[in-house]
Amino acid sequence: MLQRFTLHNARCILRDTAPIMTIYLKLPIRSVLVKRNCLILVAIILSSLSAGAFPLDAPLNPVLTGADPHVVVVGDMVWMYVTGYKEPTLLYGYSSTDLQHWERHGPILKAEDIPWFYDDGEKDRRLWAPCIIEKEGRWLLYFSVGPQRSTAPSRIGVAVGTNPAGPFKAMDAPLLTGGAGFEAIDPMVFVDASTGVAYLYAGGSAGAVLRIYELSGDWTALGREIKVETPPHFTEAPYMHERHGRYYLSYSSGDFRTAGYAVHYALADSPTGPWHYQGIVLESSKEHKGPGHHSILHDQARDQDFIVYHRWNHQKAAESYHAARQIAIDRLSYGEEGLLESVEMTAGNIHFAMMPTALPPGVVIQHAPQASGRYIGSPSLTVLSDGVYLAAHDYFGPESKEHECATAAVYRSDDRGEHWRQLTELQCLFWPKLFHHNGAVYIMGVEKHHGRIVIRRSLDHGETWTEPVDGETGLLTEEGQFHTAPVPVVEHQGRLWRAFEDASNGTKWGYRYSAGMLSIAVDADLLRAENWTFSNFLNGDEAWLDGEFGGWLEGNAVVAPDGSIVNVLRVDTPDFPEKGATVHVSSDGKVASFDGDTGFYEFPGAAKKFTIRPDESTGTYWMLATVVPEKFQKPTRPSGIRNTLALCASSDLRHWEERAILLHHPDTEAHGFQYVDWQFDGDDIIAVCRTAYDDGIGGARNNHDANFLTFHRIENFRELYNIPEELR
Repeated sequence: MLQRFTLHNARCILRDTAPIMTIYLKLPIRSVLVKRNCLILVAIILSSLSAGAFPLDAPLNPVLTGADPHVVVVGDMVWMYVTGYKEPTLLYGYSSTDLQHWERHGPILKAEDIPWFYDDGEKDRRLWAPCIIEKEGRWLLYFSVGPQRSTAPSRIGVAVGTNPAGPFKAMDAPLLTGGAGFEAIDPMVFVDASTGVAYLYAGGSAGAVLRIYELSGDWTALGREIKVETPPHFTEAPYMHERHGRYYLSYSSGDFRTAGYAVHYALADSPTGPWHYQGIVLESSKEHKGPGHHSILHDQARDQDFIVYHRWNHQKAAESYHAARQIAIDRLSYGEEGLLESVEMTAGNIHFAMMPTALPPGVVIQHAPQASGRYIGSPSLTVLSDGVYLAAHDYFGPESKEHECATAAVYRSDDRGEHWRQLTELQCLFWPKLFHHNGAVYIMGVEKHHGRIVIRRSLDHGETWTEPVDGETGLLTEEGQFHTAPVPVVEHQGRLWRAFEDASNGTKWGYRYSAGMLSIAVDADLLRAENWTFSNFLNGDEAWLDGEFGGWLEGNAVVAPDGSIVNVLRVDTPDFPEKGATVHVSSDGKVASFDGDTGFYEFPGAAKKFTIRPDESTGTYWMLATVVPEKFQKPTRPSGIRNTLALCASSDLRHWEERAILLHHPDTEAHGFQYVDWQFDGDDIIAVCRTAYDDGIGGARNNHDANFLTFHRIENFRELYNIPEELR
């Protein structure tokens, strides 16, 4: 009988409650969260936060996921407050002493603790753009409250706390309410050192109007409004700072969702103007788009300023941003006559030091936040004769160099998958597949996205590897564009078999892939290119499947029921049901053949990569596949839905039964369980999965661009029969 469990994901570093997802299982999956590893990472990060001066240079960017940063210095600690990602009713604080490693605190303010948050009848509200300042031992947190999809007026509130880590208690009424062409958002408080007067700056977006008020008493109430002209190109997010008696009003201009968003500034002799417009100080570059809603951090010891702002990378379209914004910190310099110099946006934090605040099901082997621009690809798994588990994956994405010289990582577990450590990174290796043979471990793939075929060998359980420099040492093709995935390496009739695709048939995805098979004698040297036999590579035909054939790829070498070797391939089609294809291979490995009239068949999950293995004890073929339940089948192509992983079985490789839903998430846009590689382990199946999942710091860019590599154990898999009614 199906049991439904809710998994409250453990959070590294943080002590708050995580989002909830539903996992369907009949007690088969052990979703082990690596709490011990979390504690180790916490210790490492906290130990790095020692007291000291600001760094000479800006940190490697990005430093956090979020938007609208406001920073203050408290002793030797920098505190930052941001608009969170996918948390529209919560605010958090972050602290750091080196600008690179940040500890999260809170939530410091929740919507339900603001008495007036919903009192105008609007339910679809958000909380954003925090600003903080200290007055006589009390900390005042200013914030914006506004509707997401209605025209109700936005409001600015204030909350009071006893320290910068909160929690904060909101006042009983808003400080300022918008309307009549003014949008009350983006509060910023500035205290003029020459007069002691505190000013509130606010406004922007729909009204694009700047208003300035004096704060009265304890700064939780407004005093008089000071009438000012709105400076040129003002949209929102005003920020005031003073240097050598001159007042710098900087602000954001444009639509934050486009690459035209930028920071402009004006000068004045007082904090209330009149303004003398100076131009743009921070704007989009080729790599980084939409910089804005900033604050300025002053290093008093070196008289050096840093600008702290949000931006976004890796957009899908030419203009609009995609996924999460990130926080960056760069130098802010002054030129002649005190004018601001254009800010050069920097990067470099490809590993993105910020820890996830939520974890997916399973044991997390690796995490790669989407802000890094490197995504988890190509999971691979093998079990050595002494019980050691090895796993591997590659990186893809705009910061991965997958098209020049790809990077793959190898991991080891000595306790049956409970814990993992990274052994090494291998350069110029993509779509890696681990397997062991004759006392050695091998990893096989291509050197880059569509590159030459390479194989490496390790004699020390994956610690060190050979380098494929020529035909004697693992470079199996001198030229060419080949494609594959971490698919099975099968031993049969004295040979090893492995499927590949030739990607040199044009440039159009899908159609460019020609299906083939590589094989080699089991006693041959696997690193010598001349020992390998290549079959012919079969081109697809656009006329197949009544013109709905979009390509075949990522084939599995499988021993068919009649004892022959076949290549079972993923097929791209525009609609359901999904289709698989079987290519027959001659016993000598030289001839591949396919019948377009009989070679296709319905196959659950066949629009994405799958792995098939035969169970010798029962004669059943088993597969882990990313299937698409009927409720998710429209209007997206089969290959575009990746939120459900199933265990499937077949007796003949053509007729497949879905036995169990192993992993499922209701969101199809940014969640996926895919490209699973797996092995039998007694009565269990063990698997590694390319997992796209909300990590609390930006989530996956989409369901394809995964941010986790996860390990799973499926216990007593032969006994599983659990397809919930809502996913049939």
